[in-house]
Amino acid sequence: MKHLFMLFILFFIVGNCSALKETPVEAEMPKKFTQFTFKDECKNDSVLTEIYNDMKGKATILDLMKFYSDELAKDMNINSPYFKKLQKIFDCGITPKTMSGYYHGAVIAFRNEAMLRTFDINTLNLKWPLARIFSPWTGKTFEKINAETLRAVTDGFETNATIAAWGANTYSTRSIKKRVTVELMRALGIKLIPAYPEEVKKYDFNVKGFFFIGKPGKSVNPDNKGRMVYQINYRWPALHTFPPDNYCIDELVQIAEGLYLGQLNYATNILKKYDPRVDPKVYKYKNFGYWMLMDSDWQKRRTEILFDIEEN
Repeated sequence: MKHLFMLFILFFIVGNCSALKETPVEAEMPKKFTQFTFKDECKNDSVLTEIYNDMKGKATILDLMKFYSDELAKDMNINSPYFKKLQKIFDCGITPKTMSGYYHGAVIAFRNEAMLRTFDINTLNLKWPLARIFSPWTGKTFEKINAETLRAVTDGFETNATIAAWGANTYSTRSIKKRVTVELMRALGIKLIPAYPEEVKKYDFNVKGFFFIGKPGKSVNPDNKGRMVYQINYRWPALHTFPPDNYCIDELVQIAEGLYLGQLNYATNILKKYDPRVDPKVYKYKNFGYWMLMDSDWQKRRTEILFDIEEN
């Protein structure tokens, strides 16, 4: 999902949101596609009841996420009830102990916050349908990291390499528009490395960039009330992350087998130098949107229902 804010800044895109085509509901789906992996304590909640009601008539949980994405594309209010439902699903998701391999990515919705919050109009999400055409982002990879490298990247703060991962965002150059964006990223000095030949052959990306350290940790987003999440931290100075993503700590939870819901959290106090020992409240993190990671089974369904996919 990295580079998306950069695209908005570079292209000054303004577009109209449009709903995607309705997809017929299949008669039956494996439990993997229909059962949430919620925490045991998530019961007897009015918002959850609404979510389960929304699920009726939807073939899979991903279809529900697409429904919320489509509705948020039409509802320009940042206080939309669909954001409340996404927050509840995030609250109920379980914390991954580790992440490994490649996961396809999809955007649900962006959300204006802090200096971008004007009259509660969600202008960031309004711009996404056109920005998607230029977006080369396809997902994220998670690889093992040794203790020495982990200490070097985190200036000695993180030492437990068994739960940490070296991560990267992945980008496709398989269309002219996407190649233009990737070349623009290179021109700006953003570090990109070629994907391994086997990755290019097996998956939908060609280069990697916007590197991060991933590991379980306590949420920096005050709306998450101190819960444990899987953090994707771009803020370590050694990563030389391109602004504004050097102020970002993504957070991730599992909501179904092989399916993950993420939040795009940016520090809004950008004058305070990043120090992991400082209380996150000092940095005033805000959630600027929701996104997803998914395995290849879910990606197949995503392609079928055209969820956050450019139509030809």
